[in-house]
Amino acid sequence: MNENKHYTDSLYYELILTAKCFQLYGAQFFNAKNYPVTIDEFAVLDVIYCNPEICQRDLAKLILKDRANTGRLVETLEKKGFIQRALVTRNNRPIKQITLTLKGEETLKNITDNIRKNLEVIHNEVPESEVDRACETLKKIQTALGKIIKTQI
Repeated sequence: MNENKHYTDSLYYELILTAKCFQLYGAQFFNAKNYPVTIDEFAVLDVIYCNPEICQRDLAKLILKDRANTGRLVETLEKKGFIQRALVTRNNRPIKQITLTLKGEETLKNITDNIRKNLEVIHNEVPESEVDRACETLKKIQTALGKIIKTQI
């Protein structure tokens, strides 16, 4: 490790700065398009789409929110008609299983298509192979950090 590196030269700083840029982009993009969901609600729809019949506890882990915030997001999306919950038994335990409605799937597809078009500027500057490699590296860093931190994310 280079002892001459400072905070603004660190991986941590670059990750936080990039995350904040993406958050700002998301807020601006969703506000400009006036979508019927917030960026957090969009994340919930996307995770449910990728994990059909997910339960709320697992959803909370994947969207990196606590269970209370996740519950509020799920309740709002259900009221808007984008998702539905059903009580099912899994491993002899009752759980609330969450699925997308047709309205939820259509909304997710529309927003996802628009985001992809809008993010083409990034892919014009940074090839997809580099983005994929960066994601792989970040997953390795997360695994290494998981060995030294006391909480599981």
